[in-house]
Amino acid sequence: MLMNIAINDLDQIVGIKQVERGLACNCYCFECSEPVVARKGEKNEHHFAHSSNKESCHINSESILHKFAKQVIMEKKCVVLPPLPETDETEAKNWQFSSLVAEQAVGSIRPDLLASIDNEMLFIEVAVTSFVDTHKLNFIKQLNIKTIEIDLRELLKRNVCIPSDEAAQFILEQVDNKKWLYPEAKKPDEPLADWLSTTPLPEINTNHVADDSEESQSKLPNNYVKHRFIINNVWVDAWVFNDGGISVKTVSYNPEIVALLKQWSKEGGGRYTPKFKAWKYCNPFSHTVLLRLREMDTTPKL
Repeated sequence: MLMNIAINDLDQIVGIKQVERGLACNCYCFECSEPVVARKGEKNEHHFAHSSNKESCHINSESILHKFAKQVIMEKKCVVLPPLPETDETEAKNWQFSSLVAEQAVGSIRPDLLASIDNEMLFIEVAVTSFVDTHKLNFIKQLNIKTIEIDLRELLKRNVCIPSDEAAQFILEQVDNKKWLYPEAKKPDEPLADWLSTTPLPEINTNHVADDSEESQSKLPNNYVKHRFIINNVWVDAWVFNDGGISVKTVSYNPEIVALLKQWSKEGGGRYTPKFKAWKYCNPFSHTVLLRLREMDTTPKL
């Protein structure tokens, strides 16, 4: 089998059409790393050959695709990823990275790519025939590092040329073949293991106003205390739980309030729960959230 790809001096996969003829190609065999010659005559099919004239190496297509995928992402420093679980994201978006390192050891694992974005680490795993196993996934969860896995088996089925613009576009822009390993999306029938998700949020009595009087608060079953505020002409509901935690949501969507609640979650360690479209904050920051809501409230006082 003729070799139509090689590795250049920048450790990148290149095709025979991309390089100069002869030793001027300055390339090496993908499999054995021996220097190769680019044979680009007029009679025979163009190909790479070992400079020692030994027989061509058999190059595994899965290995080529795996390396090429890492190469493309590192070159572009970006990739389109599906919405991040447990956030308010609803659509895929392009993630732009400040830096990427391949095969960097992190404890007992070696992710395919270690990306940095906004001073935060992200693992990118490229899967062609081998996928992340339970041991590696458990360690990732212990590290609490966002991890995406890109399944490229479809490219092998399509028999797409590697390297090529078509393959690069698939790797960077296709979304259906990408899956967040951590955080993991909750299954629809899987109960969330916290006080916000295990009990339905109670209905709010719109006659209540948000002050400290008995008329503005009511004890509910399961030890909830409910509040309703008017902020930016939008109803904002809050549930204060017996453990001190608080859950906040807007009755109708308002981008300014959503951005504010998101900012508070970053400040005080809160998180968004998609099932209830609510933001959860725990003690002691929950008290700060409640005070801020009261300060911003424009509910007419009776």
